[in-house]
Amino acid sequence: MFWGEYLKKRLSLLLIVFMGLGGFWFTFLMWQLPLTPLRNAGALLVLALVVYMIFDYLAFKKAQQILRDLQADVQQLTAEITHRTQQEKEFLDIMRIWSHQMKVPLASIDLVAQTRLPELKKQTFALENYLNILLEYLRINNVATDFRFERVDGRTLLNRLVKKYAIQFIQKNIAVEIIGDVTLKTDARWLGVALEQVINNAVKYTDRGRVTITLSDQGIKISDTGIGILAEDIPRLFAHGFTGYNGRLDKKASGLGLYLAKLILDKLDFQIEVTSQVGVGSTLIITHTK
Repeated sequence: MFWGEYLKKRLSLLLIVFMGLGGFWFTFLMWQLPLTPLRNAGALLVLALVVYMIFDYLAFKKAQQILRDLQADVQQLTAEITHRTQQEKEFLDIMRIWSHQMKVPLASIDLVAQTRLPELKKQTFALENYLNILLEYLRINNVATDFRFERVDGRTLLNRLVKKYAIQFIQKNIAVEIIGDVTLKTDARWLGVALEQVINNAVKYTDRGRVTITLSDQGIKISDTGIGILAEDIPRLFAHGFTGYNGRLDKKASGLGLYLAKLILDKLDFQIEVTSQVGVGSTLIITHTK
């Protein structure tokens, strides 16, 4: 595999040797000298050259193999350093956004603690959600994180999540319906964390109408009648810290919930697709890739 490189490096040596032999051959012909000694000497020289090149090639091949192994190690280390640097950057960004987001519910709690109990519950719920996002992000990025794959009843899982958000649905007078059922082989806890972020967004950006959750063998479909998402925002919807159109309307949006959901779903081998129309609503479809 290294012959091509080796011959390129030794081309000048080969040219000198064969030009020398050619020069001797031409001289012997010009002076009409016997060619037998020249042939014997040439054969001996070529044999010596072949033996030299074999040993030289073996040494060259070993050196090149060591060099390529070192280059592969350097590339791997560079990739790992880049990945770790990106993870640290994302973590710092999340910490910065998270700490800013924490100030909003804390300030609201301080203002309404004595007078407005429903608002206090709402802000306490938001505070708990922000804390959970941070904790789950730290856990999912931990190399020691284990997944426990088992048969999970989708309807039971979604009923639990809807019940958790019951106060939000009631306060905003949003109807919620779960249709069908599906059994999935996955990690129930982590899938629940991902689905919760989708439901949280559906509640947050729906002021009237309904949220419909459809379960089938094709996957999990969550539809709402909310404000919708701009078409140009959909490709970056799950990017780290991206808020887009919704974020410009809701100044408290962090862009972390759907990023966390996508991170978890990727690790669980799920695919998530989004369709949306501004002013009409959004639909997120989650399907198993295996």
